[in-house]
Amino acid sequence: MKTRAKRTVGETLKLQLEESILAGVYKPGDRLPSERQIMEDLKIGRSTVREAYHSLQQKGLIEIRHGGGAFVRNVDSSMVGDTLATLIRHRRVSTRHLQEFREAVESRCAAYAAERATKDQVDDLKRLLNEMEAHYQTVGKADLEFYDLELNLHTQLAIISGNPMFEWFAITFQNNASSFANILTDEPVSIAEILDDWHDFITAVQNREVTKAAMIIRTHIFRFGKILEKLDRKKKCGISTE
Repeated sequence: MKTRAKRTVGETLKLQLEESILAGVYKPGDRLPSERQIMEDLKIGRSTVREAYHSLQQKGLIEIRHGGGAFVRNVDSSMVGDTLATLIRHRRVSTRHLQEFREAVESRCAAYAAERATKDQVDDLKRLLNEMEAHYQTVGKADLEFYDLELNLHTQLAIISGNPMFEWFAITFQNNASSFANILTDEPVSIAEILDDWHDFITAVQNREVTKAAMIIRTHIFRFGKILEKLDRKKKCGISTE
């Protein structure tokens, strides 16, 4: 049987500090103990303390200020989504991978939105949809701004779900989806279908139709995923999408 390698002193210190931060012992803005204090308390070297602090900084949990010590950062979507953002920006996940993940996550978001949305939140969805319709009527096509407005709706339903994990994913995806939106603008799509989906979804949310709301969003994402897959295949074969 393979034995687990023994943790170094630096790894143990890093895990202890990380647990204290995540448990709220150290809150955002708090200063961690100084290097000298930890060295004296634990009888360890400066390099070991710095190794632990550097690891916490790489995780986005603390900020090391030159000459000023280490401070706990507020965990937000920009930190949580760093790895996902890199995968999306550099197309290290396929359109199918992304489609399957979004179907699973956003259909659940949609269900929670139908359960939990307040009147003000429904009004926000309607306002965003009106903006998208007005933009389309002005430019007469689905351009990058149109798809950015559409992504606002996806992000809003994640916010309405009340689950910060869903919200983090939606914001990260929206901020890094330009590579996918760029190829979508080359393909004629049914704008009527897009707008109908959102009108139907908002109606389902208003009526607390949980299953229907989830199905509308899942079908909506599936349809877009198939368009993206087709365009990706054309691109790989060297076929113009213009």
